Amino acid sequence: MLTSLRELLQSMARNKSMTISLVVTMSVSLLLASLGLLMQMQADRTEKYYGDKLQLQVNLCTKNSPAETCVAGAADDEQKAAVRDALAGNSEVKDFEVRTPTDQYATARERLGQSETGRKQLETIGPDSFPESYLVTLKNPDDYDSIKSQLSGMDGVGGVTSFRELLGPLFEFLEKMQYAALGTALLLVIAAILQVSNTIRMQAYARRREIGIMRLVGASSWHIQLPFVLESLLAALLSAALAAAGLAAFMGFVVYGYLRSSLGDVTTWVRWNESLVVMGVTTVLALLLALVPTLVMTRKYLDV
Repeated sequence: MLTSLRELLQSMARNKSMTISLVVTMSVSLLLASLGLLMQMQADRTEKYYGDKLQLQVNLCTKNSPAETCVAGAADDEQKAAVRDALAGNSEVKDFEVRTPTDQYATARERLGQSETGRKQLETIGPDSFPESYLVTLKNPDDYDSIKSQLSGMDGVGGVTSFRELLGPLFEFLEKMQYAALGTALLLVIAAILQVSNTIRMQAYARRREIGIMRLVGASSWHIQLPFVLESLLAALLSAALAAAGLAAFMGFVVYGYLRSSLGDVTTWVRWNESLVVMGVTTVLALLLALVPTLVMTRKYLDV
């Protein structure tokens, strides 16, 4: 075992540049794969977060609403009752909540009052400028087209907003970022496999005399392969550690340092326990990327 470790250190010293190149390539590919997996978890979290919340907002007409269903002005009591009956009688609706113009104005004041521009906007409007609204939760968040079409055509309804449609760009962005990270990681993984193969080939050539002597003295196949396997294993563990450090930095500075504090009300963000799961997955991936090509290539180039 000590001999194998000595051979490992000597081999890594002889091929320092190739070892560093391999570690860097694998580290970057593993980090991108980690970010891709983390983004998938974030997309699932965001979908679950909004899946448990209100999916539709039905705004009734005000006196200034431009919709064709608002030609008579603000919604009257009969029209409000008709909308409530339609919501209560629809099998797709789980429940709904009534928001009065005063409630809407209070919400706007809480949000817009944080900036000077927002406060100036509030000076020109009052509660009467806001519609009465119904915030609707659906049984199936993805099945909103039919009820949206039904409510949009009713007299007294100024508009129906789907939160699923509003959040579409966010989900699309997360999906594109995930595919970009995983796609780039795949290319780098292929590069890492080729580098492992090339490293094995060059080391086998450099040590061909030594390997020939080992065969003559009856060394086992595993004894000949072991230094190559140990070197790949060490490179894989080092790459996984660097990728984990990069992911930890991303969690610390981006997720916990900015997103959770500045955009905490947008969605729930991934936590440390999820990043630890991703680190475990990428560590296993690193070992497979290093050991499988090594075992295959040593059998090919060492003829063991």
